[in-house]
Amino acid sequence: MQLLPLTDASPAIQAYVRTLRNQPDVRKYMYTSHEISEQEHANWLNSLKGNPRQQVFVVIKDEQAVGVVSLNAINFLHKSADWAFYLDVGLQGKGLGSVVEFWMLDYAFGVVGLEKLNCEVLAMNSAVVKMHQKFGFEIEGVRRQNIFRDGARIDVVLLGITKDEWQHKRPALAPVIERITAS
Repeated sequence: MQLLPLTDASPAIQAYVRTLRNQPDVRKYMYTSHEISEQEHANWLNSLKGNPRQQVFVVIKDEQAVGVVSLNAINFLHKSADWAFYLDVGLQGKGLGSVVEFWMLDYAFGVVGLEKLNCEVLAMNSAVVKMHQKFGFEIEGVRRQNIFRDGARIDVVLLGITKDEWQHKRPALAPVIERITAS
């Protein structure tokens, strides 16, 4: 697995990221579930250039783009940020999400120098909430009925982890990640 800044990726990879994002089983867990148009995708890609508050990486496996992971709302004063990711639906549940999460935690707390990392997950995506908790994230709250989609109000689970919590949790998870990446 390789992570490449999306702004450095080839135009073909950048275009394919839109295909990944538009998969129905990816869209259903996003804040906005509509199909992303070419123009909307191009506008988003342009917004990333020179934006110090956002870093987006494309996940490459076997020379193919298979997902996206991002740091958002990076606040260098408070050393905090939000993060999110999505993977090709064909690769979900096979350990790749755990590898990406491990990488992001190391990257955020090591390379970027953050002290706090946050994320938001639609409550109906309980598998991802549980995965984040496995990595040491704590549920910090729920924004009740925060999203309106398909005629219903949806809760959003707020999770967070500190650098100290990650440093405590990381040693137990490293061998698991090594086994996943070796297979």
